[in-house]
Amino acid sequence: MSTENAMAYDVGPRDAEGWKLHDDGTRVHRYGCTIHDGQGCDGHCGPLPAAPAEEPVEEAPRPDVTIVSIGRLHDEVEGEWADVLQRATIALDLRRHFRDPHALSVDLRQLTAHDQVVRDTVMDTPGVREVLAATALQVQGYLAGPTAAPLTVVTQCAGGRHRAATTAMALRAVVAGDVEQAAAYGLADAAKQFADRDLVVELVHRDLDKDVVDR
Repeated sequence: MSTENAMAYDVGPRDAEGWKLHDDGTRVHRYGCTIHDGQGCDGHCGPLPAAPAEEPVEEAPRPDVTIVSIGRLHDEVEGEWADVLQRATIALDLRRHFRDPHALSVDLRQLTAHDQVVRDTVMDTPGVREVLAATALQVQGYLAGPTAAPLTVVTQCAGGRHRAATTAMALRAVVAGDVEQAAAYGLADAAKQFADRDLVVELVHRDLDKDVVDR
């Protein structure tokens, strides 16, 4: 019988060091030889080996701000973010006031905010940077309140692939205080106000990778 199997069957009371004990409290040799204290033993005596220590699992820090981009044409979606508008602290509706890249160019329809040309098209739309800078001020205002509650900011457009996703990326860079990244969106000054805050910011794209909706 292997040592491991012997140990598996070697049940009974043990002392603090893991030794099996006789009824009178003396230590038991696992293989039936004379009871002793383990001196000069061939390796069959002694306490059970200590179980390997489990490494502590580090929990991800709770986000201070969660930014979620959605496409309203996918409002029937199921899952964690299905009701995000009902939970939103701040909700930006970009559908009516800012041009839709989907309608501007057939070439843009199959692209998403992962593509530079889409991001440039969205951010060059008059008014978009001003809205995002103002939203950053709103975030600051909420964070300054007496209740340290996490914030959820939702950006929304029609399909969720262009305007909502791009503005969510830009806002994430600003609120995270990533001045260099925010500068790529023309929002470096807004990001500087968050540079020393070390906020935990989560970015979620609910509908960015969904198929194009014909409309």
